[in-house]
Amino acid sequence: MDSDVTQSAFFYNLMDWAEAHKKQLLMGLIAAVVVALGLAIYFVHQGQVQDDANFALSRLLVRTSPATPEPTPEDFMKIVNNYPNTDAGKRALLLAASGFFTEGNYDEARGQFQRFLQEHPDSPFAGQASLGIASSMEAQGKLEDAINAYRNAADRYQTPNVAPQAKLALARLYQTQGKLPEARDQLQQIVTTYPPPIGTEARNRLEQLLMAHPELMPTNAPPQAPPMMRTAPTAPPTRTAPPTSPILQNLTNHPPAAPPAANKPAAPLLLMTNKPPAKP
Repeated sequence: MDSDVTQSAFFYNLMDWAEAHKKQLLMGLIAAVVVALGLAIYFVHQGQVQDDANFALSRLLVRTSPATPEPTPEDFMKIVNNYPNTDAGKRALLLAASGFFTEGNYDEARGQFQRFLQEHPDSPFAGQASLGIASSMEAQGKLEDAINAYRNAADRYQTPNVAPQAKLALARLYQTQGKLPEARDQLQQIVTTYPPPIGTEARNRLEQLLMAHPELMPTNAPPQAPPMMRTAPTAPPTRTAPPTSPILQNLTNHPPAAPPAANKPAAPLLLMTNKPPAKP
């Protein structure tokens, strides 16, 4: 009985308080509705922006006929500027950097790869952008800077689609500089750490290096050819003209472009999906 009286008293007191403050309660309710409506509009708008950006990028990437011109780096930069902070805008930035690289505009390519790292340091494709920076430096003939950049990529992004590519590039540059033990060590690290196809490529290069310079073989190795070496000479590596491009695969669904001329740096092949590359 006492409990019922207490509850009734509380109820009437609450009603009296609400009557006295009904204006404040109404204003608060209106404010809450406005905030909720604003948030709903914001998220709908963000979703629409993402859709518009994806549509704009797909229009550039999908060729409706053989006569459709290939998109230029400037075309991709328009998407970057019109749709910042969207997934399509991020992909467009890497595509633009790759396009500048293909055109031989290595300074601009490096600048756009660096911009990607600055604006999207946590992106799963930050490692590919790091490779792009190193590759651009190498194409410009800045070999010491390129070596440092490849080292940074290998140390910072220890993933199967970044670190071994950086180490392959380091081995090639070391070999060019006559630093053969360093080149051997980089190739051996890849062979013992990574599976095919990158491990097979490194093994082939290591065999070629040891065949040309048997003094690089371990001192405790038997006089005959090491187990990794074939008895018949292997074919020369398929990619001999430096610099190799960073392997940033599947940026689009298009087939890879035709290989560049022997004296022209290869363009970065960009890897752009909505998910980070899966580990083998």
